[in-house]
Order: sequence, then structure tokens, then C-alpha cells
Amino acid sequence: MQLSVSHIAKSFGQHQVLTDVSFELSGGKIDVLMGTNGSGKTTLLNIVSGFLPQDKGDVSFDGTRTNHLPAYRISRMGITRTFQDMRLIGKLSVLENVLLSFPAQQGERWWKTLLPNRKITQEQQKNLDQAMGILKTCFIDDIAGSKAAEISYGQQKLLNLACSMANDPQVLLLDEPVAGVNIAYRDKLAEVIRKLKTEGKALLIIEHNTDFIESIADRILFLNRGRVTAFDDYTSFKNNEEVKEAYI
Repeated sequence: MQLSVSHIAKSFGQHQVLTDVSFELSGGKIDVLMGTNGSGKTTLLNIVSGFLPQDKGDVSFDGTRTNHLPAYRISRMGITRTFQDMRLIGKLSVLENVLLSFPAQQGERWWKTLLPNRKITQEQQKNLDQAMGILKTCFIDDIAGSKAAEISYGQQKLLNLACSMANDPQVLLLDEPVAGVNIAYRDKLAEVIRKLKTEGKALLIIEHNTDFIESIADRILFLNRGRVTAFDDYTSFKNNEEVKEAYI
């Protein structure tokens, strides 16, 4: 599995955000995308996931170009992203949020599986079992019946990640997954992300927490002045003169 980003450029009016961005993501690897505020990190994720068109360049997934495909088509191909503003439905339960994240299902709607005295199909039972398995992986199966709006912020972050896993994606683009959470939930999120890596997923993560980055990153992609420079580890990244200059 390989996702290739080649010579991507993007501007907003007279402001050139991305000039010439190229890199590749491979399965079983965790890449962390770093850069100063306003460097274009979220813009880049939006382009890769189909929420924003690029001006120039190509994005391809296993040899298939995804240029200008809508986000839902790219998601169905196996590329999923999360957002800083978690898009959970607060009035629904934790389990219902994950069920809602599954791709289009045959037959009855997902919510009918939750009605009392309702017989469910084999497919619906499979989805319920899979959803509970995802919640267990994310350490929140014990709150499956709780409303999403009523759980803690750290639990919401885990639920947000769980929803992104429902489509069994091959590439996960995570926008600040541990921002604002305490160390206990940060460690849980790191454990889930490492498990996704062992399953052969490719992960591209925007994050600023240095302890978290050092604990998970296989490579740092530094976005500066519209281009990406790759570093094999966090130590070489933080000791680089261009990096130091950018953050001063």
C-alpha cells in the first residue's frame, strides 16, 4: 500500500501556502507532519483527503490518481481523516456514533438494530460486533451506551478515532489527535495508533505534543515555506538549523 503526493501547490488569492510538496506514505509507518502555525498542514490534509482541490500536482493511492475526486469517493478507497473539531453527534450514544460511521449498508438502516424487540440481520449483527470490537480497541467499550456529549474530552478523542476506524481504512490522516487531553488519554491514543501501525495502516498525523511525537513517530515531515523536508527521527528534526530558525 502506498500513497504518493507529488509536487502539490496551493494558493489562496495572493498567498502561496503550498509551493512544491512531495512525499510518500507506506503501510505500517507513522509519519508526523510538523510546521509552524499557518504553514499549511491542515490545507495539505484537506487536499489529500479530497476536501480541497490542489492548484497543481498529483495525489495517487496504489497507483490510482485521486485528483479532484470528492471526499466520499476517496474515503471509500480507504483514506480517512479526522478533524480538530470533532464531528461527533452528541445526542447519539458512543456505539451509535461508530455505527453511523460504517459505509453504506444493505437493507434496513443501522438505527433499526437498536430498537427494542427488533430482529436483526446477519449483516447488522456483524456491524454491531465490529463496532464493539473497535470500541474495545479504543478503551471505550464500557461507555458504549453513554451519549457522546456526556463523556469526557479524552473519551471523545478516542471516540473520534474509533469512528475513523469504522471504514477499515488503509490510510489515516489525523489532525491533532491528542491536543488538549491529559497524559492518561494521550497514552491510550498512542497505544491505539501503534496497533493500527502493526495492522499495516499508514498514518499521517499533525501534532505539536513533543512527548507524544517522540513516542510514536517513524519519520517527521517538516512543512516550511511551502515544501516538505523528511527527517528519520525527532532528534535529527529538532537539531536541524532550518527547523530552529522556523520556530524562533
